[in-house]
Amino acid sequence: MTYGCERNMRGCSLEAYIEEPGLTEGQRRRLRLFQTVEEAVSRRVERLCTSSEIEVTDAAILVVSPAARRAFFRIDARGSAEAPGASVIVGHRARLHEFLHAVLPPTDEAPFDPYVDLLAPSPPQCVRVLIVDEDSLTVLNYGAFVVVNLDRREMPKA
Repeated sequence: MTYGCERNMRGCSLEAYIEEPGLTEGQRRRLRLFQTVEEAVSRRVERLCTSSEIEVTDAAILVVSPAARRAFFRIDARGSAEAPGASVIVGHRARLHEFLHAVLPPTDEAPFDPYVDLLAPSPPQCVRVLIVDEDSLTVLNYGAFVVVNLDRREMPKA
């Protein structure tokens, strides 16, 4: 996968990564699902980090496809058909790790914890995103978030 923007004709956009030749069709499908909620996710991350003590690198997002919704939420068949879009959960990475283990625990045959990426902070200015559909899980670091505190009490006097 290409990580340097200078080597990619489309730049550093999510669309550019979707077109990378090394991705599977399942990964592309999950990234396209994330694109449908990308703007709302950005707003929610901003709101979470400015209204709480959570740092951007400790924020995590779970995006659940409509087809996988039944595995996470107690809804009947009618309920899943009524909500065609993705479900999005935003919170602290450790709490999301606990949630995933409680709702969808790894199988005994799993060679490792599939949610282990949540235990470490994301790279600077990024949030960890887990995208789940009926087939699999895709994990990515997303964004270049900068949270600026504009508290007048903390600003130098001119």
